[in-house]
Amino acid sequence: MNSSLTHYVEHYFAPHPSQQVRELFVSKTIQDFATHAIMLFEPIYLHVVVGFTIPQTLTFYAALYAIYFFFLPVGGRISRKRGNERTMLLSSPFLIIWYLALLAMPLDRAYIAIALIAIVIQKILYWPSYHADFAAWSGRAERGREVSTSIVLTGVATTLAPAFGGFVIAYYGFKTLFLLACALILLSNVPLLKTPEFFVPQPFPYWAAMKRPFKRANWAGSVAFFGHGEDMIAAVAWPLFIAIVIPDLGALGVIVSVAMLVNVAVILYVGRLTDEGDRTAVLRSGTYYTAAAWLLRPFTLGGFGVFMMDSFYRVSKNMFGVPLYAGRYDEANLTRNEGVMESVISYEMALALGKAAGVAAAAAILAWWPLKTPDAWSAVFVLAGLWTAFYLFMPGRARVVTENA
Repeated sequence: MNSSLTHYVEHYFAPHPSQQVRELFVSKTIQDFATHAIMLFEPIYLHVVVGFTIPQTLTFYAALYAIYFFFLPVGGRISRKRGNERTMLLSSPFLIIWYLALLAMPLDRAYIAIALIAIVIQKILYWPSYHADFAAWSGRAERGREVSTSIVLTGVATTLAPAFGGFVIAYYGFKTLFLLACALILLSNVPLLKTPEFFVPQPFPYWAAMKRPFKRANWAGSVAFFGHGEDMIAAVAWPLFIAIVIPDLGALGVIVSVAMLVNVAVILYVGRLTDEGDRTAVLRSGTYYTAAAWLLRPFTLGGFGVFMMDSFYRVSKNMFGVPLYAGRYDEANLTRNEGVMESVISYEMALALGKAAGVAAAAAILAWWPLKTPDAWSAVFVLAGLWTAFYLFMPGRARVVTENA
């Protein structure tokens, strides 16, 4: 029995993650539960409580990621100076300020600027440092399983998050949910304090980082990560649409939680395929299925239709997401002598630009097309389906050119 269990764990889970990777697993699981309890309801809150129109809500997120794009090299520079884990710790207060500013927005629209500044600072401090730390400490032979294990661990926790968030909103309101999330964000810092971080401060030139995603040798990888524009449409436009289909936020949270549970059951198998099979084939299959999930969304009706579409989309998305990020971490390690952070920032900038462009395009469609007609939402879903084609540009073994190349 024990040998069978060991074989199963080593076959699907990452069997030998480093201490640093285990700490990242725990920290990110706690933080993801906090953020996912709110994430589904964030655009709904901005639309219903703050009073943004739907196009304005989408434009708000487009502005967020446009600003993020230009300040990402600053985050890389801070991480290089202070260390990855210390920089991640520095990001937490700004995530808390973001949620408090959201709460204050109905009182004064001036808090919109505070919210944008806070979340951009949080993102430039957290995400480059997280990806650089994961790339530096994850193992090449099991990297696909480490990525899928991370997704599963956070997925198990966040499966309950939308249902939890919907329940809290239904009975206690948005304020209580936001304050609970702030407490969990502080708790997520504890695992990162366990192991001392040793690093050597290094320079990180701003303009060299700004040019790197557009270098010819990096173009294919940058275009692939630009595909995350569809991911932002899923994060903002889709919740607004399903809130129209299912006005009860408590029921909406439960439906999305069950859809996430279905997704978790498939991810471990995708991680094993990524390590042992053809990554490009897995990525391409996931991309095609994700496009199909978007093109079928105009036919979504009722709670069951939302559940089926959300489940299909999440599974398909991770079919390309696991190999996409495993390849990203491989590449960062290949460029270790030139700098893991250079690779991480390059792809994160392409991702930010794609998200800003994708959600801005969706905002333009919904501003131009009367929202009362189903065709407006159908056009947004078709746009997202076509946007997934960018993922197909991901090279099998790309490299990121630095200034020394």
